[in-house]
Amino acid sequence: MKTNKVYSSITEVVGNTPIVRLKRLEEKYNIKTQLYAKLEYLNPFGSINDRIAEVLVEDAWKRDKYNKDTVIVGASSDNIGISIAAVAARKGLKCLIVVPESIPEEQTDMLDMLGAKIVFVSNGITEAFSKAKEFTDNVEHAVMICQFENKLVVKTHKKTTAKEITKSIKNIDYFVCGVGTGGTITGVGEVLKKKNPNTSIVAVEPWKASVLSGKQIQPHRIQGIGVGFLPKILNIKIIDYIFRARDYEAIEYARIMANTEGMAVGLSSGAAICAGIKLGEAINNPMKKILIMVPSSAERYMSTELLDNKSQSLSELVTLFGHPDVDITQNSDKQQEPTL
Repeated sequence: MKTNKVYSSITEVVGNTPIVRLKRLEEKYNIKTQLYAKLEYLNPFGSINDRIAEVLVEDAWKRDKYNKDTVIVGASSDNIGISIAAVAARKGLKCLIVVPESIPEEQTDMLDMLGAKIVFVSNGITEAFSKAKEFTDNVEHAVMICQFENKLVVKTHKKTTAKEITKSIKNIDYFVCGVGTGGTITGVGEVLKKKNPNTSIVAVEPWKASVLSGKQIQPHRIQGIGVGFLPKILNIKIIDYIFRARDYEAIEYARIMANTEGMAVGLSSGAAICAGIKLGEAINNPMKKILIMVPSSAERYMSTELLDNKSQSLSELVTLFGHPDVDITQNSDKQQEPTL
């Protein structure tokens, strides 16, 4: 990102991330469809969650005016906790983040470096939110961030992420996005649909936590998506297709993105890249454009399976994680037939 501007705050640097054509991946898989990626890991705190953190903290301020005793409380199973902690540090506020024990150690190290207090829970993001609420209810000056319910998340993505996309690239045929809070796919998806009703929105979720597909929820390794419930801010009606990514696919395609395009991305990004490539292969039309949302970098997942077993082949990973079925399904709420 080129700029000669001098900023007064790190939060002013958020946004305006680049869109890059993935020509090497197109060549590698002999895909005629145009593949593009929006690189959200180039935000200052390292993820797409940087876009919503200050908005959420400011919204909390409106509910309980800041003072020297204010504690910003959040629950996080991915990078949102880091973004919130960074904003809190910038504003001189105390911060407490409740996280599942399974969170990568790089993320807890970053939370600690930013001055946040960390509380661990054993049963995922649902328990983390419950514990965060319990703390908030029992501490007088604590205010809680709730990214899965706050409509400002969607509004922010409409005003920033979607605006950048529509300004940079015209006539997107498919928008591929993982579902975490549901804010990105809803905000961007609604704007793209309004501009062109023929744009297809492709939701990416873990194979083992396929809530959108109505499947049973199991533990999975793709941090950042597949929270195990339908977020209140998610607009299911705009979703045309659902791609269920297996754990090993997220790992393998994150590696492929790194050693093919030179972009070191995280696990949910790997899942989205997998979906985009398989979609591109199915369409195979040089006139069609696929935009893939890349939310975070590999640096936050170095202690996960992203680097473990790095000498293993794809077939060995398949044996470890499951059979490599391809599953691009149409949203059951949609009436039209798939066009893939």
